[in-house]
Amino acid sequence: AAAGARGSGERGEPGEPARPALYFCGSIRGGREDRALYERIVTRLQRFGTVLTEHVAAAELGQRGEALGTRAAGTRAGSRLGWAGGAPGARSPPSYLRVPPSAPAREGNGPGLGLPGSQQACGWEEAAGGDRLIHERDLAWLQQADVVVAEVTQPSLGVGYELGQAVALNKRILCLFRPQSGRVLSAMIRGAADGSRIQVWDYEEGEVEVLLDRYFEADPPGQVAASPDPTT
Repeated sequence: AAAGARGSGERGEPGEPARPALYFCGSIRGGREDRALYERIVTRLQRFGTVLTEHVAAAELGQRGEALGTRAAGTRAGSRLGWAGGAPGARSPPSYLRVPPSAPAREGNGPGLGLPGSQQACGWEEAAGGDRLIHERDLAWLQQADVVVAEVTQPSLGVGYELGQAVALNKRILCLFRPQSGRVLSAMIRGAADGSRIQVWDYEEGEVEVLLDRYFEADPPGQVAASPDPTT
């Protein structure tokens, strides 16, 4: 897809446009201390579009990214990427994202897309592609996203990488940082803010829903105008 193009969020009823595709970034291997906050963010973002990376907030997701989920979750993720089996114009997932024939059967899981990030990890993630699978899957979602929202208080190499990729793809980006944490945000994040397409907002935990409402209601995905910084 072209950089900055409309993502492929889940479709509504026939005749309705697809919902905007939102990509949420949060720490996984860098630490899960903010997981409950991520859950609040993802829940709020779902008001404004399809959150491709809702797994980042999952309580079942450990620091290594391992999780057990349902086949249905993986199927939803596949449909977001256009991997709907049998549908006109549908694409097959790359070979390294498919379930290997030797994958052990687990309750609630069966042959599917093999997308652990969508809570379909079946314990054979490393054999099925491991870190490469995660990297290619997340980049595919990132390319489809209309807006990238990142909680950047917890330092994370992965989040920094995702943001760098999002900048290169000319995505709309909102970074959220809590100064009350006692941390200092990297200059490579704060310094990238241009007040328009890339924005960095300081906030307190109790106001995260209000800020997300303000950002998306002022500038719904698909519009070009910038969201105003609520601190100015």
